[in-house]
Amino acid sequence: MGRLATVDRLQKWGVNVQTECVLCSTGAEENLHHLFFQCSYSSYIWNSILSWLGETRRMSNWEEETDRLSRKTRNSRPRAQIVKFLYAATVYHLWSERNARRFQDKKKESQQILKEMTIQLHTRGQHFSKWRRVLESLNSYPK
Repeated sequence: MGRLATVDRLQKWGVNVQTECVLCSTGAEENLHHLFFQCSYSSYIWNSILSWLGETRRMSNWEEETDRLSRKTRNSRPRAQIVKFLYAATVYHLWSERNARRFQDKKKESQQILKEMTIQLHTRGQHFSKWRRVLESLNSYPK
């Protein structure tokens, strides 16, 4: 819904903040699209996840990806549920990393984020026996 307090939105509210994306530090202005899809840090994470899932496409933008995800995962198949989990986890981890860098001066490498997401996926998957076969094929860390 575009309600995250990204820098471009904060500035519209009159808040004086540094506009540069803290994930890639390229000087690009932080906005929803850049933060989650154009930023080299987030692109690396998305592309690693997609490759790990065996998909060869690239992520596009917030609206298209959310629409695509909702169409492709309307069923209760294990792979669809895992893809939904990974999409939500990626958004969560990117936003958390952005906040940690912006407000706490803490930093995690993208590989650490990928490892945390993988562990969370396999931990969550223990609650769903139907996920087991798909998770066995994802029995490594994304690269």
